Amino acid sequence: MSRFRPIAAACAVVVSLLAAACGSSPPAAAEVAGAEYSVEDLNDYLATTDPDSEARASRAEAAAWLTNWVFFAALELEMARRGIAVTNAHEAQAVAELTRDDPSFVPGAAGGGIVIRQRAAALAALEWTRREVPDVVAGEPLRHLCSRHILVETRAEADAVLARLGAGEDFSLLALDLSLDPGSGSLGGDLGCVLEGSFVAPFEDAAYAADPGEAVVAESQFGFHVIEVLSSGPATAEHHPQLDAESLARMAQDAELAALNAAQGEVQAQRQQLLIDLQEQIFETYGPDVRIDDRYGRWSPDEFRVVVDQAG
Repeated sequence: MSRFRPIAAACAVVVSLLAAACGSSPPAAAEVAGAEYSVEDLNDYLATTDPDSEARASRAEAAAWLTNWVFFAALELEMARRGIAVTNAHEAQAVAELTRDDPSFVPGAAGGGIVIRQRAAALAALEWTRREVPDVVAGEPLRHLCSRHILVETRAEADAVLARLGAGEDFSLLALDLSLDPGSGSLGGDLGCVLEGSFVAPFEDAAYAADPGEAVVAESQFGFHVIEVLSSGPATAEHHPQLDAESLARMAQDAELAALNAAQGEVQAQRQQLLIDLQEQIFETYGPDVRIDDRYGRWSPDEFRVVVDQAG
């Protein structure tokens, strides 16, 4: 079972990747795998952005801020391990995005540099997913199905429709009289020519397996469909001889665009999964290697967050 780890998406990261100087050094408010966040920087954030005020953020706010720092520091470390460094270009893009999203954002304000670095680290992670799963140029064009159907309630009724069609009765008239689908029924059962994926799977499985002019039965959650396939396949004159060139050209364009969108959707799904896996890797790899100054709370590796045991 996944554990709930409250990582806020809008806070931050400043990571010092430099080796510590010889001799004593100021205490760190937080540390993860050698990267440190100083008490001085934390105090800069905790104080109000109004320099004339001594107001302070609560311990709970400090704990949430440090939790975010830990996560994004670990993210930057992990990205570096995978060959993606956070660059000046990432930071410049981060500033542009942050000021676009919030015109009141001030890069030099207390904590502003951390917010920028956090967004830059996230941008580096997105760059990594694009490297791992490249964009698609084109997908295999989808097929079109031109058909009409009569929807009835039972298999016996569907078989009776098939028998009447076999005896020479007109499909359109039977659809007008019998179909439970009011939309297509009023049109003589006509469903037009649509891209694959437009109908439920049982309907399409039966239809694409049938020959043009053949009537077949498919059962779905809506009932029993008596389907007459007029034509099916790629948008060409060979597969759809009843259609004119203009209609075929429009269908071919739609098929190519739909295929590209489907392929891009798959790419996005794969990238999203990479990010989910990356987060889990960070929790497992860096969670045990976090140190928090006990003035600000205690670190819970299982929850991957700073916990404040007493209200602050």
